Amino acid sequence: MKDSSGELTPQDQLIQERVDQCRKFLRSNGFHQSLRDLWNDIKEDSKYDLL
Repeated sequence: MKDSSGELTPQDQLIQERVDQCRKFLRSNGFHQSLRDLWNDIKEDSKYDLL
């Protein structure tokens, strides 16, 4: 949420920092890449479900 001046509240700022930390951590561990691979596999498998 934003306060009346348009800036993030301290709580929202902390949440945003934690989200950024999580993103950096997951990317550094290849988690993002593995999820992309998993999603591509699921999409590929689903093509044959309709046959």
